[in-house]
Formats: sequence, structure tokens, C-alpha cells
Amino acid sequence: MPDIFNFVSRNFWLLALGFALFNFVVAHRAASRQSTEASVLEAVAYVRKFALASAIPWVIMGVGQLSGATPTVWQYFRPQDGSPFVLAWLASIFVLSCVFAWWALFANGAEVVAKYNLMTVLGQRGTKISSVRSIKLFALLGVLVFPVWVYMAVSMNVPLPR
Repeated sequence: MPDIFNFVSRNFWLLALGFALFNFVVAHRAASRQSTEASVLEAVAYVRKFALASAIPWVIMGVGQLSGATPTVWQYFRPQDGSPFVLAWLASIFVLSCVFAWWALFANGAEVVAKYNLMTVLGQRGTKISSVRSIKLFALLGVLVFPVWVYMAVSMNVPLPR
């Protein structure tokens, strides 16, 4: 019987990319149902950009794991070890959070996200479309919670499984 824990530990990035692909397909289908051809093209373009951005951290993790520098997902809970792939993974998440927050708060991005229901690309499903206010709050919280998460990961000093 295969050891599922070890398989997931070594291939978590593949699972995350699989979910990102699934979310892209769902969002792409939803975007294709826009009312006009121009809005379909615009919605699909935003869906592609969101999907590519959401895949960046998982590609970084995959390169780290495939190269052997970070053999399992558990290394990503130990930023204090200073692995370049872990630091790049964290940096990519933080930069993406900051860019999204800036766009949502200052460049009319929250309205675009609500108009095309782009939260679907990030896995948020449901019949109720997120409000502009909740999208802005989500964007701001992403930036504010990230340093807290990193601090907690360092403080826990997670032992690596053998």
C-alpha cells in the first residue's frame, strides 16, 4: 500500500497546481457566459492573469522540490532555515498579495473582480458574487495576515518529518 502522507508531502505543489487548474477551468467557463463578446474577452483575459498569478507560488515550490532543495512541503513551514526556495515562495505570496491589494484598493480592481466574479479563480464558489467592499477587505487582510503567518511559522519551529 502506498504511503499517502509521503506522496502528498513530496507532491503537494502538484495538488495545488491541480486545484489552480480546476479553478481556472470553472472560472473560464463562467467568464465565457458574459453578456457581450467584448466583456467575454475582457473577463477571460482577467481569468488567465489571475490563474497564472495563483500558480506562481506552486511552480516555485515545485522547482524547489524537484531540485531536491526542499524535498517535502514541510520545509515551507520553516522559513528560519533560509532555504532560497522557501524564501522565494514566501516572497511570491507576499508580492502577489501586495499587488492585488494595491490594484483592488487604488486602481479600481475590486470593481473588476466583482464584475467578472474573479474570486472564482481563487476557489471561492457560490451564487452570491462578492461585494466590492468584501473584496477590498480580503485584499487588505491578505497583506496584513501574511507577516503574522510567517511569524507563527518561525515561532512554531516545526520539526521536519523523517
